[in-house]
Amino acid sequence: MTIEDVIKKSILPLAFMVFWFWMTKTIMKVSGQTDWFWWVFIAGLPFGIHKMRLILIPRGMDTTATLGMAALSVIFGALIGSIMIPVYVIRAIYVFIRYVIGK
Repeated sequence: MTIEDVIKKSILPLAFMVFWFWMTKTIMKVSGQTDWFWWVFIAGLPFGIHKMRLILIPRGMDTTATLGMAALSVIFGALIGSIMIPVYVIRAIYVFIRYVIGK
């Protein structure tokens, strides 16, 4: 394992997560306090949308049904992402420790 692999698989993903969590925490402040439910929901969006592999968009329906199904897809993606965040963190730490031990 090279240092490039460690940077791509460990350091950059963790840096993106820290930046994304900080940004969403700043956005989700309501009267000086963070709304934790919405923070977890918004923080999971970029980590879950691509894991869905299916976006439900109905065909031949009106605009309301199409927008409702798109919103449902975003909700499912955020929920999947909030579950996948610890998996990504554990994987990044594992790659880093494997590199340190392998040296």
